[in-house]
Amino acid sequence: MATNRITYGQSAIAVSQPPANSDNTKNLTGLKRVQSASIDFAFARERFKQIGSPDYVGQVQVKNADIGLNVNYLYSNGTNEAIMGLNVDGRVGTALKYIKKENQDRNYYILMGTGENEAPNKLDSVGKFKNKFNIMALGNVFLDSYSLSASVGAPLSVTSSLSAYNVVMNQYNDKTNGETIPAIDTTKVGPGEPVLDENYKITPSVFQNTTNRDGNIHAAFAAGDIELILSTVNEPGIEFTGSNPVRSATIESVDVGFNVDRTDLYGLGSMYPYGKRAILPILGTLNFSALATEFTSGNLNTFLSGEHNYNFTFNIKDNCSGLTGLQVIVENAQLDSQGLGETIGDNASITATFGFSMSDVSGLKISTPPLIVNQAWPTASAGATLSVQATGRTSTDTL
Repeated sequence: MATNRITYGQSAIAVSQPPANSDNTKNLTGLKRVQSASIDFAFARERFKQIGSPDYVGQVQVKNADIGLNVNYLYSNGTNEAIMGLNVDGRVGTALKYIKKENQDRNYYILMGTGENEAPNKLDSVGKFKNKFNIMALGNVFLDSYSLSASVGAPLSVTSSLSAYNVVMNQYNDKTNGETIPAIDTTKVGPGEPVLDENYKITPSVFQNTTNRDGNIHAAFAAGDIELILSTVNEPGIEFTGSNPVRSATIESVDVGFNVDRTDLYGLGSMYPYGKRAILPILGTLNFSALATEFTSGNLNTFLSGEHNYNFTFNIKDNCSGLTGLQVIVENAQLDSQGLGETIGDNASITATFGFSMSDVSGLKISTPPLIVNQAWPTASAGATLSVQATGRTSTDTL
């Protein structure tokens, strides 16, 4: 298929549920509100010399290529987070609830069309995808970093980075049983090899409910108000806006994120790792700016022990309805830095940076009150699809 140029209007990203080496003909879900995506890969070659030659005399590939995927999107309702492997129901666990579960890798499929093609979400039959799109398929993908940013007057945005074991690039021909998945089978005994007996299919249902035609999903979630609830901060410095015993500070912006360091487990006889383990605990970071009022008295020297831990609750409300559309809870955070800014004609503002430990049982909780996201982990490979169900909850309901 000759392609003069690739246009964003005819591109999309679909993600499978784990494990990566399973059938992907029925369990793909499209990412929502994607703003940008980039892929890079580098070969892990070892070039060598020898005495008597001024040139390199050979090279060997010592392991699989390093493949990276960066995806930026506008937050909608938590389904993207669930697809990537985060838990978005704070009532039942932390965001990293599944970080230690085995076989949680996924496959990502990036569809790329031309200006002559229709948008993927507008195609109404399986056959219309045939020979219309090039697909870059990434196998055995893991989430490496996640950052959620919110500021008054702007949509909530997410920046994420992921890594993969393998990438396959070809034209989507829609064979009888679909195209071969890009995954490497790391679960079998012996060297890791490409999975050749499992397929994926691109169908209209993959991209259903990824645009404004779905009434359950916001076009984008603008933070009309970011409410911070926390107990008294004992650190010397600027006092948060609010009244005791609970402070409800006026937040101008907030950014919460984390990086997941992972160890590839290699063995003799295979170019691919047979496992990828997260190194726990993970250090999360919380940065925010808020209106400042009075000083909190104290000597900074007496607080260098770092013995004060704080729990933060951020309620991010919808601009139109005023309902809480996202709740972020940070547990046992410690102040790392603080600053004060003041300019003529504006209010004084405080900037603060906190660090907190994250694991499968502590650190960060994400809750999406208006929707319930169901992800059937044990049966994902059997064709169970991720679903989003409207609940009619409001910000006054218990999460």
